[in-house]
Amino acid sequence: MVRGWLARRSTTLVAFTITFGALALVGSAQVRPAGRDTAVHARKPSRLLIRRAMVIYGNGKPPYGPMDILVQDGVIANIAPSLPVEADAVIDATGKYVMPGLVDTHMHWHEERGGIPMPIQYERNLYLANGVTLTRENGGNFARSKQWQAESAADQIVAPRMQVYWVVARGNGTTEAIRANVREAKTRGADGLKIFGMDRDQLEATMAEAKAQGLKTTTHIAVEEVTAKDFAELGVDSIEHFYGIADAALDGVQHFPAEMNYSNELMRFSRAGELYAQADPAKLEQVLDLMVARKVAWSPTLSIYEASRDVVKAQNLPWYRDYLHPALQAFFEPNLANHGSYFTGWTNTMEVRWKQQYRLWMDALLSFGHKGGVITTGDDAGFIHSLYGFGLVRELELQEEAGFYPLDVIKHGTVNGATLLGMGDKLGRVRQGYLADLLVVNGNPLENLRVLNPYGIDVYKDGRMSRGGGIEWTIKNGIPYHVPTLMKEVKAMVDADRKKAEVRTTNP
Repeated sequence: MVRGWLARRSTTLVAFTITFGALALVGSAQVRPAGRDTAVHARKPSRLLIRRAMVIYGNGKPPYGPMDILVQDGVIANIAPSLPVEADAVIDATGKYVMPGLVDTHMHWHEERGGIPMPIQYERNLYLANGVTLTRENGGNFARSKQWQAESAADQIVAPRMQVYWVVARGNGTTEAIRANVREAKTRGADGLKIFGMDRDQLEATMAEAKAQGLKTTTHIAVEEVTAKDFAELGVDSIEHFYGIADAALDGVQHFPAEMNYSNELMRFSRAGELYAQADPAKLEQVLDLMVARKVAWSPTLSIYEASRDVVKAQNLPWYRDYLHPALQAFFEPNLANHGSYFTGWTNTMEVRWKQQYRLWMDALLSFGHKGGVITTGDDAGFIHSLYGFGLVRELELQEEAGFYPLDVIKHGTVNGATLLGMGDKLGRVRQGYLADLLVVNGNPLENLRVLNPYGIDVYKDGRMSRGGGIEWTIKNGIPYHVPTLMKEVKAMVDADRKKAEVRTTNP
């Protein structure tokens, strides 16, 4: 377990400082990987040529190739079997696959965890290294995130594209206050609304004002009087997580024990694992039918709750050794004061119930997809032992476990996400005229989605085992980011802050 280096931490750890905020922008701007590639990490060429790639288009079409892809001024200018053109930079993709960048429709930007600082560049690097080129933040420091969004759009920082949603909750309870909050969101440039915790009349006011202001909507449905049925009837664009859907198929309310305290994280999450088992299967199908009919998308975030079905595995993921920041490590320790760190008194029975929940939840998701429902991908990382970006790749794997073919899963993570966020005419496909958000992958993700994980995979070739896989280049807006370089920077940030933590715990 990755705990030894932080076992003696002190509360003075809060005081350690960050020195790597601009590392990816300055120290690595001249990095040119060895080999035949002439692209330079984090430097945008006018003309970038990707040679001899197998192409995964993004919309469910099987791979084809090898093809050359010409990117000019950040846009895919041409795709052909051979392009005898001059270019400022070349990436040799022989034996590799090119696919669209991934869209994370549910994430949060964090500069600290539990009061302990963490460099924002750490998170940005991890998302890019895991192939994420477009993010939707569903709640965070709105002003800071809007600043970063503008900087990313102007290619001033090393980061994915960003959308920033404004949180609308019950507030002081009056519908006029809620409407005013929605209008403020529009005035301040929100890309949409994340709705949380409402009664039916409050939700009606929220949705009416959102439509009047032309704002997209998504919801984390709390355990409230409204369910997915209410949100679908009132025209929400998407639903997050698993909440609200099975709730709409219950006979009455969920069977909470009399001593239930929803403010207690252990009680909240242990009982959440019983939800789908209590839903009526026929009613659940009716809820899914309604969501499909009303064109409500579903971002299930399967990966964020996975620790609940096997916490020991979640605490010992191999990439933690090099890439888990000490702020996250501290936040993940069992502590009911930290959201999602509820594994104190976690029992085998609770895990068994969560395993059953996953079977039922995945069956519902698969049924929703087969009915024509739109599914997207999100990781909600920074909580419950989920590491930024790694959680998104794991989301793809879990959607395959739910029963979807890898081609479908990649469509969920590219075309569907871009379309939900209103960018389906610009992103999500390897298509001429589209923005050049592309991944150059060391292997075929349709054969093994795990090749997208920057930790890599074991490859057996010529009678011996070696490490392989990973994304070689993440290209955002025509800018090539060399993933091994990004991960080297991540490790440097982690190592530096671990040393600071050790010093402060040794000399409080």
